Amino acid sequence: QRSMSEDTMERIHEASGRPPDTRATSGYRYAPISAFPVYGRLHFTAHESEDVTEKLIADYRKLYFFSSSIPEAYVSFCADFGPNNICDILEFSAFLQNLVHHPALNNRALIYYTSTDEQHITNSVFLLCCYLMLEEGFSPEDAVATFEGVAGLPIVPFRDATWRKSTFDLTPVACLRGLQKAISFMFLDPSTFDVRGYHALHEVEAFDITRVTPKFVAFATPKDRADEYTGVRAPAEHAQPFGAMGVTDVVRLSEE
Repeated sequence: QRSMSEDTMERIHEASGRPPDTRATSGYRYAPISAFPVYGRLHFTAHESEDVTEKLIADYRKLYFFSSSIPEAYVSFCADFGPNNICDILEFSAFLQNLVHHPALNNRALIYYTSTDEQHITNSVFLLCCYLMLEEGFSPEDAVATFEGVAGLPIVPFRDATWRKSTFDLTPVACLRGLQKAISFMFLDPSTFDVRGYHALHEVEAFDITRVTPKFVAFATPKDRADEYTGVRAPAEHAQPFGAMGVTDVVRLSEE
């Protein structure tokens, strides 16, 4: 007897090469290996193991299975697990865009898979929504609705970087609205964003600085002694990057 998951994959396999199916996901129910449509030829699924993935690839050769390490690339401080930073978002969107438009894949359904871990699923859904916004013109609400129509899909809210019980849940749609605002206010231009400049300031040995808006930066507290987490971040090391960014005043929020 075939499972619903196998039947879903079989339907996608049989339809591969036909015009894109743009049906809404309403009526779908989440289950491992059960794929559902995201947009056009792009589908989403979750696999319990590499063995499952290898078997599906062997069984459904018309389908193009692919994944990315980016949803798992977030480096947590405590119990936080996301969302991914802007460089991850832009890299993931470009990665998907290249596959969607690759001439060798024009007649194949694209099956993006992640693990069944709810945090990996949440980060994957968030990044897929970013792709829908940046490359396909979706609104934040329409992008999220693509996944909200799948009953039982384990999307969990993002949380603060502590070990305590979260007191504020940050939903993926709230992050997407923030991305949309950043673009509309011209704080972010995805086509010209300086990825190299971002990495030169973010989580390097001497400092950890992020430009949030053109007139506001955030940074980790400088310290004269290394600890188990990071090395020395001498205050003097911040003078050059702050000067280059036009920083004139610093507001201290931490107690130590």
